[in-house]
Amino acid sequence: MKRTIGLWGAVVTLVGFVIGAGIFLLPGELAATAGPGVVLSYGIASVIVVFSCTIAAHIGATFPFSGASFVYSTRMTAPICGFLMIWLTIAGVSMAVALVAHGFAEYFAVLVPGSNRTLVAVLAVLTFGGLNMLGAGASVQAQSLMVILFMAVLAVFCVVGVARVEADLLVPMAPNGYQPILMAAVPAFFSYAGFSMIIDIGGEIRNPSRTIPLALLISFLVVWMCYSAVALAIVGHIPWRELAGNTAPVATVAGILFPGWTTNLITWTILAATATSINGLLLGYSRDVYVLARVRLLPELIATGSGKSGGTGYSVALLTVTSVAAVLMGASIAGYATVISIALLLSQVLLGVATLRLPGAEPVRRAGAAFELSPAWRRFFAVGLIAFSTLFIVIGVLGSPGSGLLLGLCLLAGSAYYRWRQRVLRARGIDLEAGVRDYIEERVARGD
Repeated sequence: MKRTIGLWGAVVTLVGFVIGAGIFLLPGELAATAGPGVVLSYGIASVIVVFSCTIAAHIGATFPFSGASFVYSTRMTAPICGFLMIWLTIAGVSMAVALVAHGFAEYFAVLVPGSNRTLVAVLAVLTFGGLNMLGAGASVQAQSLMVILFMAVLAVFCVVGVARVEADLLVPMAPNGYQPILMAAVPAFFSYAGFSMIIDIGGEIRNPSRTIPLALLISFLVVWMCYSAVALAIVGHIPWRELAGNTAPVATVAGILFPGWTTNLITWTILAATATSINGLLLGYSRDVYVLARVRLLPELIATGSGKSGGTGYSVALLTVTSVAAVLMGASIAGYATVISIALLLSQVLLGVATLRLPGAEPVRRAGAAFELSPAWRRFFAVGLIAFSTLFIVIGVLGSPGSGLLLGLCLLAGSAYYRWRQRVLRARGIDLEAGVRDYIEERVARGD
């Protein structure tokens, strides 16, 4: 792949990818129990993001090629670990597409009252799934334009919203105690999901050992400030008790702060932002499905496709189907977010374990890296990522046992599928794990 993405492109891609429906839907639902302390929930969630971004910067700088998360975790642990990480990612992304699609439907209902939300969500997923199967070359420039427009509108909303906050609505900060604030940090973490995506497009980034760490730092600061401001603006203008059941809190606050026509503009902008998020999720993570098919962990047919989709058409189709199934589950917004967060946290644990094993493994492409953690700092951030991720997983499971059970079953199903796939290929005279390792070594040698 050609390295065509510079620092600005990487920052725009990350900010546009990370900021999606979550921040427009979750603060209201979470504030209904956490109160004004939901602002603290987003702050707590950001702590673990610091660790995950640092590890992502390390991986991106030392393994600067596409699909690095799968290559890195597999090479430093075992093929089954790399597979389970992608398996969890696919499950989490399917739920994420469903959440964003439901967010699209909720804000669509602001413009078209009475519309069938489930139908709108399903149609949104199918539309962007179909577009990606046909080819999404033209969508890249459109995505960049929409991110610029979206960030401009969001910046105005944040500045005006924070400047006019009614301080009386922020007291008491924790009306139900601090436990709901801590519990809310788990689904709030979903809003930060997506930063690690940059390590999977490392093969398309210019000077990745410098660009990836800088892009992560700048993007994290921009996203953190936006999220804090949006959450503060919501609880600073709507009494927290009135937020229960409010599925479009940003539109409600916009109606308080701005004239009616600007409220519609903000709603349209949010629709565009959620639409580009659906498009980005299906486009970006279909590559993980494609890689699993390339190494025969999924049926080889999935790695084939028509020319316009670059061979990933069937991968997009599979991810679209799983996303539609997730939409039809009909879970609450917070329920979706908790499942997604736990899935991503489990994946982060695997990345942390892989990073701990790096000092004992053969160094790969580390010479000359502009960003490199010393062994002591590498252990610190890896252990911190594992510890915080595990803590958040426990909090999430305690707050939503059903989410924990669902993902536990998902892991068991993934492990069972892996062993079954091994037996099927062995019967054909194919050593699955040897093939995976050969593919990994080939990718490392090519560095693409």
